[in-house]
Amino acid sequence: MTVQDAMTLIDRWVQRTGRAAVLAALVLITALLSLGILMRALPGLTISGYDEVVELLMAWLTFLGAALLWGEGTLYRVEVLTGRLRGRLAVAGELAVRLLMLLFALVFTVEGYRVAVLSGESFPFLQFSKSFAYASMPVAGLLMIVYTAAGIVGTLLAFRAPHSEPPQR
Repeated sequence: MTVQDAMTLIDRWVQRTGRAAVLAALVLITALLSLGILMRALPGLTISGYDEVVELLMAWLTFLGAALLWGEGTLYRVEVLTGRLRGRLAVAGELAVRLLMLLFALVFTVEGYRVAVLSGESFPFLQFSKSFAYASMPVAGLLMIVYTAAGIVGTLLAFRAPHSEPPQR
């Protein structure tokens, strides 16, 4: 097994596991919000703390989902300039975009970590720190960094090839 094969297997596992987690969070959020609506209609029915669980799940759904889309190259991207470039210029443009993406991912990870660590907030009903919800930011940021670094390596390899075009996302 080559290093590239191993990386592909890891990527597939991360994507499958992440998608399952995002889907599970979405289903749970939908169920909890539906129960919340039902509770308003039936005053005798009460479920305490469901809104805190929704908040926690929403954080992980949002940031993990964004990181997974980032990794597969389907997160929103404007290609007005890079789409018009050809050959080595297109590869150079792609490299510039990926370096900017890496800068964003680094800042997002560091600042997300600071928020997660410095947060003194807690969920009143669940009685644990909101740092667990905020941890979704640096975790997603780390995934973004890894995916971006892999993209930079692929772009650099394409730049070395004669008559190069940027790698497909």
